[in-house]
Amino acid sequence: MKLGETLRQLLTGQPRTDNSETMLHRGWEQRDDGIYPDLFGPAEGPPVMLTEKLFHEDFGRKNIHPFWLHHGVITFPPTETRPTWLYATSGMSNAFDSVVEEWSGLGVEFLMETHEKADWAAEALAWLMAFNLLIAIGHFDDMEAAALGGTIPMNAPLNAETECALTGVLALTPTAHQTAITMVTGKAELLQLVGISEDEAAYIQENGHEAFAAKIAASPQGLITDPSRALLV
Repeated sequence: MKLGETLRQLLTGQPRTDNSETMLHRGWEQRDDGIYPDLFGPAEGPPVMLTEKLFHEDFGRKNIHPFWLHHGVITFPPTETRPTWLYATSGMSNAFDSVVEEWSGLGVEFLMETHEKADWAAEALAWLMAFNLLIAIGHFDDMEAAALGGTIPMNAPLNAETECALTGVLALTPTAHQTAITMVTGKAELLQLVGISEDEAAYIQENGHEAFAAKIAASPQGLITDPSRALLV
């Protein structure tokens, strides 16, 4: 069964029929069953889906839009050409109104790479995606949606281990992957999220993301998020 079909059954309890074909479904399938596997290889296991509990407990959001629960994080194991585990969000570029525009949905999807299989990475991306959705609808009046060079504080270790100093992420242009995808409903930017510490976030705020991007690009792990890496500032 294709991933897009699996997601629909998880969400609706029913498979899609040919009569219910829409631009939403076409773009969704094109990304999850075509573009992503072409870029990242076959997916592994079911996606980590956004839940009402996440919005309630982590963000205090009482009203949950059903579209938010159509978003998930897909796990891609290493391939012959990529030794890392890769996690990709699925949903922010969904055109739920089925309108074809230059940018599909929010026009963005997130990536994160790790050296080892890391369930925490999928959970972190799910949290970050939920956060970005809430920013986009104005739940946080003083914050802007994720964009290149932006930092997002999580205020907790990425991997939930107290010794991990990485408590936020920086959004950068992927260097080993495509920077955008194009679907029938429009295009979406791919942003690679890299774990950063509070001190590194302060450095980025003061010096700009390009200065830190140069540091991390020259480091041994590059854009791979490693909770045990040496801090760069």
